[in-house]
This record gives sequence, structure tokens and C-alpha cells, in this order.
Amino acid sequence: MTGHAGYSDDENDIVCAAVSILAYTSLNSLKEVAKISENDIIFNVNDDEGLLEVFTNKINDESEVIYKNFIVGINLLLEDYGKYITLKYEEV
Repeated sequence: MTGHAGYSDDENDIVCAAVSILAYTSLNSLKEVAKISENDIIFNVNDDEGLLEVFTNKINDESEVIYKNFIVGINLLLEDYGKYITLKYEEV
């Protein structure tokens, strides 16, 4: 996840806020729900650039659901705010 949505000014950007909460909920769910150790989750946050990168060394059924849930949430936002969000898939 990178960049700011540009829906409105930074303090009132509901699109940026929605994407951010999806991302941070997913990140925390990897620990709380999927029970992936913090040592197996690598993440980088840069608020100035609007960047959140998440990598996991371990995958399980719960983490797959968490990742899919994030994609479902982003796709729902794309329906109404596609002008402000771009979804790119990248395999690593």
C-alpha cells in the first residue's frame, strides 16, 4: 500500500482512512487471529509516503483468509472510490 488517496485534504480523507484501517486490521489480525509470530511478520510503515508493506515468512489457512479479506475490502472501496485507489497484484 503506498501513497495518499487524494479524496480530500489529509485530515478528512475518508478513502485514505478506510484503506488504512483495512491494512492495519489485516496486519494485527496476522498476529492475533492467524497466530503468526511477530518475528515472522516483516512490515515497513512510512506515514509521509502513505506506505505500508507487509511480508510474512509463514502462511496458514487463517492468514490466507486475512489477505483475501483485505482484497474484498479494497474491491468494495474500488466500486465507489476507484478514482482514488489503484490495486496492483505483485507476486514475490
